Amino acid sequence: MDEPVRHRRPSSSVDDYLKAVWELAGEGTASTKSIADKLRLKPASVTNMLARLHEMGLVGYERYRGAALTESGRSEALHLIRRHRLIETFLLERLGYSWQEVHEAAQKLEHAVFDERFVERMAEHLGHPERDPYGAPIPAAD
Repeated sequence: MDEPVRHRRPSSSVDDYLKAVWELAGEGTASTKSIADKLRLKPASVTNMLARLHEMGLVGYERYRGAALTESGRSEALHLIRRHRLIETFLLERLGYSWQEVHEAAQKLEHAVFDERFVERMAEHLGHPERDPYGAPIPAAD
């Protein structure tokens, strides 16, 4: 049986694409152009990565129609969003980062923090918050 995706260490660009598709489309479909705009990339680069993510089983992708997360991709995207939002909350509430620096710092840290135990301890330390500092929901661990 294959190991779940979240225990493989995908590249930070894979992480960024999964989060972008989730943020743009949720359980729907995100267009190649909207993903390219969000990630500030050329559509051709996005098309190539979406084909790769499709091969990895993380998105359903049809050229000229866009991409939708598969169940594995959705699970991984929610895991990534949870980690990012918990890091933002921790930086702001516990380490005194300013609003101006919290998002960028969390972006850098989220690619380094992939130990599930650490993420769950951080959530516990924060009292298992349901929302990040911006008011966005923090996905549950499950």
